[in-house]
Amino acid sequence: MDYGKALKFTFEDKNWIGVILIGGALGLVGLFFFWTLIIPILTGALLYGYMMQLVRDVRDQPDAGLPAWTDWGQKLADGFKLLIVQFIWSIPFFLFFIPVMFLLVLADIYPTSEALAALASIGVAGAIFLAVIYGVILTFLMPVITINLVVKGNLSAGLEMETIFSITKSHFVDILLIFILVYGVSYIAGWIGLLLLFVGIFFTNFWVLLVQGHLYGQLARLALPVVDPADTPLPVPAAPQPEPATD
Repeated sequence: MDYGKALKFTFEDKNWIGVILIGGALGLVGLFFFWTLIIPILTGALLYGYMMQLVRDVRDQPDAGLPAWTDWGQKLADGFKLLIVQFIWSIPFFLFFIPVMFLLVLADIYPTSEALAALASIGVAGAIFLAVIYGVILTFLMPVITINLVVKGNLSAGLEMETIFSITKSHFVDILLIFILVYGVSYIAGWIGLLLLFVGIFFTNFWVLLVQGHLYGQLARLALPVVDPADTPLPVPAAPQPEPATD
């Protein structure tokens, strides 16, 4: 893993200013039209789709530069796949709190019941604990979920639990370092964005997405390497069978 490359490759591309301006502008559009619900989803899908294209390019070629803002339809389709997969993996968060909501309703109906109040409090604490644990696990799984989806292309690839857990286990240290680097870069970029009249945070956040995409591409190259057709052995033709003897 070349972590330094992920930090600087953006600025080595001659078109980096235009790419970041478009990415940041999409983030701003999503914010300004948040009340429409659909526009933030569309802009989010486009940004994810761009990152996925970057992951694909870096996996295929370590020295790949920034993808062009072209083929928006494909980027939108890719981004929607990742959003859907993320939603499916997030379902347990809702499941943790369904029994708690039921207990809270009962506690509200019977406010004098100390047992229900205590049970509801325990339920809330337990649900929060489970959500935190699951959130940490999902954070470490998400890089592999993303690269498996990018490489294989089909929606089900983002849900291949056996493959995802196996790759995460094999590359746990790499994923941990990716998490630490992205978190640190995101923290610094957030402060820089705030200093740039707050609006700058959308452009700095998009740069963080580029760093993340490059790191994911490197991880994909390690975990799901490109297969060179020249390295694939040709099938050995079967030996001809002798013809049966005839009288």
